[in-house]
Amino acid sequence: MAALLTLASCNQQQTFNINVNLANADGQTVYLQKAGQTLDSAVINNWDAVFKTPVCDDNEMYAIMLKGWRRPFTFFTDHQDMTLEGDAQNPNAILVKGSESQARLDAFNKSYNELEAKLEADETAQADAEEILKMHCFDYVWDNPTDPVAHYVMYRYKWAFGPCELRTMIDNIHHADSTLTSSTLTMAEEYVEKLERVQAGQPIIDFSQNDPDGNPVTLSQLAEGKLLLVDFWASWCPDCRKANPDVVAAYQKYHNQGFDVLGVSFDTNKEAWLAAVEKDGLTWTQVSDLQGWNNAAGALYSIAFIPQNALIKDGVIIARNLEGEELFKVIEQSLSW
Repeated sequence: MAALLTLASCNQQQTFNINVNLANADGQTVYLQKAGQTLDSAVINNWDAVFKTPVCDDNEMYAIMLKGWRRPFTFFTDHQDMTLEGDAQNPNAILVKGSESQARLDAFNKSYNELEAKLEADETAQADAEEILKMHCFDYVWDNPTDPVAHYVMYRYKWAFGPCELRTMIDNIHHADSTLTSSTLTMAEEYVEKLERVQAGQPIIDFSQNDPDGNPVTLSQLAEGKLLLVDFWASWCPDCRKANPDVVAAYQKYHNQGFDVLGVSFDTNKEAWLAAVEKDGLTWTQVSDLQGWNNAAGALYSIAFIPQNALIKDGVIIARNLEGEELFKVIEQSLSW
């Protein structure tokens, strides 16, 4: 076990153990992460690996990551010995033992999941389900402004909120304690600043990525003289695949009038990406850096969920996240001026 990164705010003399107990993972390397950085790594032997972790100045989220997982598994430690137990093939079901902060997060997750299941079972409530779940998160953050767990909930579900709603929660946290900081609060503040930068009415943020043949495509050059929809998607995303027929129909209807599409894929597997392009009939320009959720263009446009899109004209973002009938309506209106 070799430390890859030491954080300046950590005390190497005071440590606690993170015990990892995962079935179906023998021989695999597990990585310990914090704030997106790799702290340590270990090879799992007989289901077990142990990280001796320095105590830091904060009570923050840590994460473990194995090859093949789509996302890291995140957890709170409270800087005391703790255990992660589960199956490497089902990371969402890993149990965390020994952390009171994690217990509070687990309780929130349980309430969220139970509410979601209740709404799914009630056909009369399904139309409002998204708003109800969003407010469940909002209320938790509002009622627990000084708890880092609430800061994490806000950041985790940031995709559900607009900039004004996020600003309201952040301001309430600072009102409760103006000196309070946490890594997820900082990340939420950085996210909302970037999100505000790419709302309708803002100039585009230019980027270049390669097409499937390795040729660089620059947004501003492709968009010149056109109405361009920048479509963030991935082959593995069911909602993206469901949305693709509308984008195809819009492209076929309006392309000859000056409408175009740039697909930005959050794939990591080139073959899967191109197979989906072929199957869904996506005949417009496609680019990707094959970095999944770490797609550089996605970071510039604060993409926290997919599908998302940005409609641009004359170097300006004129609409965000259009779908269905609204997509056709706004395209037609925008082509007329």
